[in-house]
Amino acid sequence: MRGAQLSTNHCPSIGLPLAVGLGIMLAGSASAQTANVAAGENRLRHSAIESIRNDIMANWLAPVDLTGFREVYVRIQFRLDHTGTIMGKPKVTMTGGPENAQKAVAASALRAVVRAAPFKKLPMDKYDVWKEVIINFDASDPAN
Repeated sequence: MRGAQLSTNHCPSIGLPLAVGLGIMLAGSASAQTANVAAGENRLRHSAIESIRNDIMANWLAPVDLTGFREVYVRIQFRLDHTGTIMGKPKVTMTGGPENAQKAVAASALRAVVRAAPFKKLPMDKYDVWKEVIINFDASDPAN
């Protein structure tokens, strides 16, 4: 038997609806599998980023003695190589608060990122999931 064929000659009235129904079922199954894979990758990405974030936050000492530091938000974006080492220079974006507070919070956040690297608790076989990282620092949040 070289390949499966759907034979509907013996009952022509249900042949086309049966073929259409099977096609819809197979397409639905493929969509569900794609959705499951995507959900798994999202969970894996969240887990990897959370691991990176925890390592960074363990190294972050916010400049709490500086006026206006709680109004500052810092975003640091960077790429990692396969070993979890930072590639290139991280991109730092600052908003809110006075300029001197922005600079101080951004410098402390960048130091935390550099101290935490290289990130070792990452699934090496899923590099595409965690190779690009964005970490947000909110100085007003005591959980940071």
